[in-house]
Amino acid sequence: MRYTDNGTTPRTAGVRTADRLAVNGGIPIRSPERTWPTWPIPAPDAPRLLESVLTSGRWAITSPSGAALFERRFARMFAEYTGVRHCVPVDHGSSALVIALESLRLAPGDVVLVPALTWVACASAVLRAGLVPVLVDVDPQTGCVSPEHLDLAVGAKALLAVHWACAMADIPALLDVCTPRGITVVEDAAQAHGAEWQGRPAGSFGHVGCFSMQHSKVLTGGEGGAVVTDDGELAALLQELRADSRRYASADAAPQGLELEESATIMGANLCMNEFSAAVLCAQLGALDEQHKIRNDNYDVLARLIEDIPGVRMLRRHPAQTKASVYEAALVFDELPVGMTNADVAEALAAELHTRFYPPREPLARSPLLQPWTKPSLAPLTERFVAEHRGRRYPNAEYLASHAVLTHHSTFLGVEEDMRHIADAVDKVVRSAR
Repeated sequence: MRYTDNGTTPRTAGVRTADRLAVNGGIPIRSPERTWPTWPIPAPDAPRLLESVLTSGRWAITSPSGAALFERRFARMFAEYTGVRHCVPVDHGSSALVIALESLRLAPGDVVLVPALTWVACASAVLRAGLVPVLVDVDPQTGCVSPEHLDLAVGAKALLAVHWACAMADIPALLDVCTPRGITVVEDAAQAHGAEWQGRPAGSFGHVGCFSMQHSKVLTGGEGGAVVTDDGELAALLQELRADSRRYASADAAPQGLELEESATIMGANLCMNEFSAAVLCAQLGALDEQHKIRNDNYDVLARLIEDIPGVRMLRRHPAQTKASVYEAALVFDELPVGMTNADVAEALAAELHTRFYPPREPLARSPLLQPWTKPSLAPLTERFVAEHRGRRYPNAEYLASHAVLTHHSTFLGVEEDMRHIADAVDKVVRSAR
């Protein structure tokens, strides 16, 4: 491990500095003039594809027929990428969750198990679908829900299994527990585009797989989402749920040059992806695996460097996860520096490195973003939600929320020296409190 005064001048190898932390007025590990990769990074073909949409006369899937839709092109590309037969693009990742849950045709107020350590949309989507989220704890090593943390006594009808940060949930093990009990597994791969479990892509294991293509994701169109499945009938239902009860018609059945027919087997809403987002995604998907390799190689370098620092570890992935998709990298401080919270550590690292480090959000059980009682229309579901959560505890989720520090995947799109700067900064923060 080597400290650097400003990211350019190395000090003597093996020497441990006693300098003050940058957050306290000391010299930072990395010069502010040395920038980090920005995000998003436009793929080379993105401008051309956007221009073709702009001049095509087709800005949405409801446009009169003419030039081939990028929305349909992306659906084919992403289905192939995730190893499934069908992909239904939508406007947001939250919409993907909603229509996936609605497609299960559960009874009003049925219970869906949701991990306590995840973004609020996972729980709010359950409520939007007329169902009740019941929070469960997560595995302390991966941050994902695992079989031993499922509450099988609440009569759940579905499980939303979320892949978190850079780790995958053990979907095969969850299916072994859930399927015999009539619990449908919906796979939330919003943070796992391109991740693999024993060579099989994330999103392809559950009854349906859900993705987000929001601005910060490794595959982004600014906003967007998708649901993937191998079930053709289910894919047609998902199309109706996202397009006001319409699905794609065969060429000879398209009414008045439109590509959607009013099949109307279930009432839907307008949750369609626009053509600009779809065009960007077609371009970005071509660059995704190359970016994965850069991120994953750098992640492995940092993990090796962090091994030398006592009390700190990278988030542990299951051995069966054969490929990572680093959305966020989690540094877990099992021994927090004396007198510091993980929020303090995050602030100190940001000051040393001039890029974002931040603690995970609080578990959903105490999140200010999850307050269904503020919506009168959710009153019946809220009563059940409040009753189900009295006395529940989530020690593993709370531990990670109070001991982990995260950084965005763009941090890993640089070079190996960037990883050494991060490791030096972590080491400096840990030693400053001793």
